[in-house]
Amino acid sequence: GEQAVLEYQVFYRARYAEAAFASCQDVRLPATGGFAISTMCGRYGAELCTAQRWLDFQGDKNNGLAPLQIQFLLLGDTEEPG
Repeated sequence: GEQAVLEYQVFYRARYAEAAFASCQDVRLPATGGFAISTMCGRYGAELCTAQRWLDFQGDKNNGLAPLQIQFLLLGDTEEPG
């Protein structure tokens, strides 16, 4: 039989995830004037979005965008994946 990857885990440093989220957080869509992050955070919208919620939505195979399930796990500065 053929093998395929159906889901995987990604380990990010929390500091990196927070910085990536912060770089997108205040971006506005010119057509609507609304925050781009609103559409990138699912049910939480821009007001309740966090770095973890943003990544969780990006990795949710049910969002219509992710090709497979991706679990983003945020690590502290000295924490190792385990």
